[in-house]
Amino acid sequence: MQYLNLLFRDKKSTGITIAVVLLLLSIGYGIGIGRGIYLEQNYRLLSQQKSDFQRQVYQLEYRNNILTVELDVERAANRSLQQELRLAQDNMVQTRRELAFYQRVVSPELDAEGMTIDSVLVRQLPGSDSYYFRVILLHTVRTQELVRGRLEVFVRGHVDGERRELNLAQLAAAEAGEERDHISFALNYFSLQEGTWTFPGEFTPESMLVRVTSNSGQQTERIYPWSELLRLGEEISDES
Repeated sequence: MQYLNLLFRDKKSTGITIAVVLLLLSIGYGIGIGRGIYLEQNYRLLSQQKSDFQRQVYQLEYRNNILTVELDVERAANRSLQQELRLAQDNMVQTRRELAFYQRVVSPELDAEGMTIDSVLVRQLPGSDSYYFRVILLHTVRTQELVRGRLEVFVRGHVDGERRELNLAQLAAAEAGEERDHISFALNYFSLQEGTWTFPGEFTPESMLVRVTSNSGQQTERIYPWSELLRLGEEISDES
C-alpha cells in the first residue's frame, strides 16, 4: 500500500514537472516570437531610415554639383565682366587724355605743366551737415616723371550778407585734428584727392574755386557754381 502511494506521488510530481516545463517552454517560445517580431520591425525601420538617408545624400550631392557648376559659371562671367570694366576704364582714361590734350591747345590757361582738373564732385553726407568733396587731377603729358604740386579748394559765399571765402583744406584738416591750408600731391597719370568738412555757423555757399599749382609755379584754376555741383553730386549718388 505504501508502495502504491509512493508511486502515485512520483507520477503526480512528474506530471507537475512536465506541466511546468511545458509552461516555461511556451513562455520562452512566446518571448522568442515577440522578440523576433520586434527585431524584424526594428530592422525594417532601420532599413527605411538608411534608404531615406541615402536618398538625402544623393539629393545633396546633386544640388552641390549644380551649385558648383553655377559658381564656376558665375566666376567666369565675373572675370569677363572685370576684363570689360578694365578695358572700359582704360578707354575712358585714354579719351580723357585726348580731350585734355585738345583742351590744352584750345584753352592753354586750363593747363599747368601738363596737369588739368579732370572732375570735381561735391555732395552732402546723408543725415549730416557735413559735405564730401573729390577732385581728380589728370596728367595729359605722356611721361614717367612724377609731377608735384599743391591743390587748393575754396568755397565762396556769405554770412549775414558779408562775403566770405573758406579754405576746405583747412576745414577738413581741422576735423582730423591737423593744420594745413592746401593738399600736396604727386602724380604720374592721375591723382584723386578727397575729404570731408562742415561749414561753420550760418555760412551760405555760392561757388567753389579749385586751384592747381605745380612746383614750377604754373597754375590753373576753375570756378564751379555751388548749386550745379550739388545737383551733379545728387545725380551721381542716385545712379550708384
